[in-house]
Amino acid sequence: MMVTNRNAVLNHFQSIGMGVSVGPQPLLPHEQGEGELMYFQTLDGDPITHKYTTGGAHNFRDGNSQIGDCQLEIYPMKPGPGMFISEYLEKKGPGINHIAFNTPDIERDTQLLIEKGCDLVFNASVNGKTIENYLDTRTFGDVMISLRPSAGKWENTWKENNLNHPLVSNWKLLGLGIVVENIEKASDYYLELGFPLNPILKEYEFPNILSSQIGVGPIVFEFLKPTNRSSIYQDCYDNRGEGIADFIYLVDDLKAEIEKLTQNGVNLIDSNKDYAILETRKEGNILTRLIQS
Repeated sequence: MMVTNRNAVLNHFQSIGMGVSVGPQPLLPHEQGEGELMYFQTLDGDPITHKYTTGGAHNFRDGNSQIGDCQLEIYPMKPGPGMFISEYLEKKGPGINHIAFNTPDIERDTQLLIEKGCDLVFNASVNGKTIENYLDTRTFGDVMISLRPSAGKWENTWKENNLNHPLVSNWKLLGLGIVVENIEKASDYYLELGFPLNPILKEYEFPNILSSQIGVGPIVFEFLKPTNRSSIYQDCYDNRGEGIADFIYLVDDLKAEIEKLTQNGVNLIDSNKDYAILETRKEGNILTRLIQS
């Protein structure tokens, strides 16, 4: 999640009983040699490449909120010139502009997406090995895909510790709701990239919305097209255009989770026995949808 005020967002999710602030991500084990960053200042401009010697001081900028089994990275940037993420913030305000996936073969998967026409817009490497990148998959849905190598011992230990925190809810991330102008074009685009249809969300009454679900790694991208101007998802689209509108979590006790959040000041937008949509956009511009397991 790209934001202007990291601490405000961390405080928001913790104060409503939804997430727990767990600090910055752990650094990868030190590897002596040369690091390299390639990034675009603007997505319509030319890339900048910065090479450096690994090691030395590191200033942590990111904060992370553990929301169920999802680690939400919250990264502060200044809107305006400087980097394409700042360009995004200036245009749309705070929100989630990319989803990071671990992959056992980052070079192979990166090349597959590049061959499908997805530009590489950020790449971090150490001694020629990619440790993170962003690929431009914004054509429909305005979401980028980020790839990282498989999580190592440091990262897995950190996550295990986070999940054992007594205030972390037993929620399972199913996916993300993404509002789009055209569901068919968005779905076809991701199918062409090689991702499958994956309607894993159980059937539930959810009026005035057209939906299509694509499996992207371990989660679902649910493309949403409101059919009624009064829909909260239409409000998301009107305010920010296409993009990620909500988290989708599976919970064991929907009624209890609704009660916990509403007691902490969160407004319940819509619900029935199978789902609830909650107004959590105060910081970060994202709703929360809970699904009864």
